[in-house]
Amino acid sequence: MEHLLKISLAASIIGIFLLTLLADILPRPLTNLEEMDSNMINQKVRVQGEIFKIEDKEGFQILSIKDETGKIDVICNSNITAIQNVEVEGTVKEYKSYLQIQADKIIKNKK
Repeated sequence: MEHLLKISLAASIIGIFLLTLLADILPRPLTNLEEMDSNMINQKVRVQGEIFKIEDKEGFQILSIKDETGKIDVICNSNITAIQNVEVEGTVKEYKSYLQIQADKIIKNKK
């Protein structure tokens, strides 16, 4: 009986570890910008759109991106200089009652 308990505990711990690992490895589904709301604050998202405005600040950039459904600001440490289509992975944040994305990764699309 004691061995069964130890095996069950080990299997549970391994399962939780594997789920956590897969959550980080598997790509997130694309989110339309119109779907984003305050319930998504501090959640990881992946969005795709076209940069239509770039603001350089001290130590970071604010990229305004849009898709067919809406627009949002992306805060990043990149040095992007041209209007282009991008895919952004990051965390939804709120600043002055507006949603924005704190970018973890920005990938240029070939659209």
